[in-house]
Amino acid sequence: MPRIKATVVAFDGAVITVKPDGEKDTMKIGIRPATQIMKQDVKALADIPAGAFIGATVTKTLLGHYSAQEVHVFPESLRGSGEGFYPASPGSDHFILDGAVTAATSNALTVKFRGAGGEGSNCTGRAPADPLKGCQGSATFNVDTGTPVIALSPADKALIKPGAVLAMSIMAGPDGKPVTPGLTIQTVATPPVPLPPAPADAKQISQSPKKP
Repeated sequence: MPRIKATVVAFDGAVITVKPDGEKDTMKIGIRPATQIMKQDVKALADIPAGAFIGATVTKTLLGHYSAQEVHVFPESLRGSGEGFYPASPGSDHFILDGAVTAATSNALTVKFRGAGGEGSNCTGRAPADPLKGCQGSATFNVDTGTPVIALSPADKALIKPGAVLAMSIMAGPDGKPVTPGLTIQTVATPPVPLPPAPADAKQISQSPKKP
């Protein structure tokens, strides 16, 4: 299921018109009754309680340690979502680590997770759908000062306004048109999305008539 980052151009309550990052054209994406809408709140590392289900993007340092690029704290409704330890994309040196916090210091987190294969520090891969299967793993990573720590919480679609930046998954709806099963409201774009130019005839009407 593809996931894009896009800026809202318009929203009528049922269909979002967005401009995806790096694209010139807009696209229309439907909202379903079951669409899960989240928003982001900036937090500090000390705000993460023991047992919280988190997701982190990490890289491996030259010394062999893992360092977080960003940390997301998920609501209980998303516990277990994407659990595991796996590359962010095929061949990438960035890894996704999703699991429950078991220990925390002023600059590091230890996370317990369920993966696809291996045990302990060798447990890797995304957890299988069957909760009784998969390996049990644990990993510790550093969280340097300035690393974004973001908490996700449920949000109302009233927050989807022109200029808002969304991260959204896309799939085909029953009629074949794109819909989103879930999106996250990230921030507000600056400057705001420009309005489309006025029609040529409207411009002519607004201009003062020239004297002969």
